[in-house]
Amino acid sequence: MERTLIANRLTNQLDHHSQQQLMKHGVWVDLALGQQLNVPGVAIEYTYFLTSGVIALILQHALDKPLAIALIGNEGVLGVETAFGVDSMPYSAMVLAQGTALRVSAQHIYTLKLSDKEIGICLDRYVAMLNVQYAQAAVCNGMHNVQQRLARLLLSYSDRLHTLTLSMTQDLLAKLLGVRRAGINHAANKLQQAKVLHYRRGQIEILKPLALLQKACHCYEIDKQMYELAFSSH
Repeated sequence: MERTLIANRLTNQLDHHSQQQLMKHGVWVDLALGQQLNVPGVAIEYTYFLTSGVIALILQHALDKPLAIALIGNEGVLGVETAFGVDSMPYSAMVLAQGTALRVSAQHIYTLKLSDKEIGICLDRYVAMLNVQYAQAAVCNGMHNVQQRLARLLLSYSDRLHTLTLSMTQDLLAKLLGVRRAGINHAANKLQQAKVLHYRRGQIEILKPLALLQKACHCYEIDKQMYELAFSSH
């Protein structure tokens, strides 16, 4: 597992001094599959700068079905809200793919944002990207069908893992998309029949990425364009 800030696209933009400031106040941790890193309404203790792995931000109200509102990979940071003085959020954070992250306390990240201009700009840019993800999630979940949303999720997950082979059960996909397992099964079978992907016992292989892109809603492209624009503007 990568234990260098160069492996995180966000912190890779920082100069050496700013990277050293994060390292000084941080500790490297391993992220375990299924690990819960945030509880809704409970004070956020740490921020996590991912260098590998994937985390899903999951929103659930009362008896409503859970729903993933964003994915975080080595392009970003979990708990960025603490840098702005926000100490809790309404979502939970679950590790979808094991990895490694630099963990920094909420107190230190808040102080660093105020004292280090480079870190402040970097975190501001990332919050703007997250806001786009949140907005697109609201549009996507209300307007697009299960197959479009499934294709978007698989592409986004693949981007963050940097592989076309994914470990993900239908139960987990249903949880992330806020739908019944039967809906996932139907959508996945249609994609498999079209030879866009191969699905077997929790293993998904994307056979035709371009074909899957055509099946996805336009939300995926909007998310990706926003991220690339932000990272290329530095």
